[in-house]
Amino acid sequence: MKRNAKQKPTLTALLAASCIGIALSGCAAEQETANEQNAGQEITAEDMQFLGPVSGESTEVPATDNPAVSEPTTSEVNAADSTTADSPNVQETASDTQSLYEQFLNNNVTATVSSDYPLPDYMEPIFDKGSSYTLTELGTRVSQFFLDPEYTDKASYDYMQYAYIDCPDTSDTTDQNLLIKFVGLNIYSQGDDSYSVYIISENNGQLYVTGEYQCWARSATTACANGTLKDSGSGGAGDHYHGLSAILSSGKNTSIYTAEELYGWWTSYVNDTIYNEVFDENTESNLIVSIYTIGDNKYYLYDMSQCSEEEIPLCENYINRCRDEAGINWVTDEEIQTAIQNQCSTIGIDYSITQNQDEVVWNNL
Repeated sequence: MKRNAKQKPTLTALLAASCIGIALSGCAAEQETANEQNAGQEITAEDMQFLGPVSGESTEVPATDNPAVSEPTTSEVNAADSTTADSPNVQETASDTQSLYEQFLNNNVTATVSSDYPLPDYMEPIFDKGSSYTLTELGTRVSQFFLDPEYTDKASYDYMQYAYIDCPDTSDTTDQNLLIKFVGLNIYSQGDDSYSVYIISENNGQLYVTGEYQCWARSATTACANGTLKDSGSGGAGDHYHGLSAILSSGKNTSIYTAEELYGWWTSYVNDTIYNEVFDENTESNLIVSIYTIGDNKYYLYDMSQCSEEEIPLCENYINRCRDEAGINWVTDEEIQTAIQNQCSTIGIDYSITQNQDEVVWNNL
């Protein structure tokens, strides 16, 4: 039997149609399976509202005819290109966006004890010059120094605080120093809430520990927001002191003045030989003497306002003999203020900050 030549195209078409049908059925089955697997996992509008906007993106949704597809406009593309060009390091680490002070507070960098760190004259130095500490290591060293296991079972300070203060010798308001306070060191007695404060200063991208001060029952220092420190304390019932200093942009705590106030018998500290010759042991004096140290000079100020009529001649005799025989430089209060103004000028700060002493705000760590 001869094959009909016209049947070949017909069979070919039937076979092609059959393959297409099978393929479509397979695709439909795969889509149905995928839909079943993803059922309940679609991100709805409520989900987007709960999640909130992605960091760095706007919360506004651009209007479009097709909400499923939003092509960027030419201005958006240009803006993105400009942002990339201005930010060569787009993937900044957390430390890149923090100041050195913040990194120190997070134990990410160290502070080095400066080469001109002042050595206290009343105790052994806490640090070796040139040594470096993280914040935690600094606290450990402070605890080891003050909390001697021979005298206490306490092994660590109670808590830590920090504060930022301005630099009074610069007009740049972004220049600041960092203060770190460790509280509960038993400096004077057990459980006395005494504390020690350390000055951290930044210089050319490096942090330095540049100074310290301690506060306890008979010695107090108040840090002020403008970068000054107010000191006060007592060396006895008739021996009190106060003073003012400034922490400069270098981190150095520089004295503006110190003053010792002496009452009654304690005024013999001016010159005990002359005092004992003027006042006998049974005489009670109400004389007040203030000794100011400003720069390299000492200034003596007397006050007889509390003296009785019987005491005044004796007090005048003592004052005159101290001037004539011992070379004591008695001055007026106006001369004291002039000397303080000159000292402020010498160290590069404005005298007005001595009149504005708002306390700094301490933050817990």
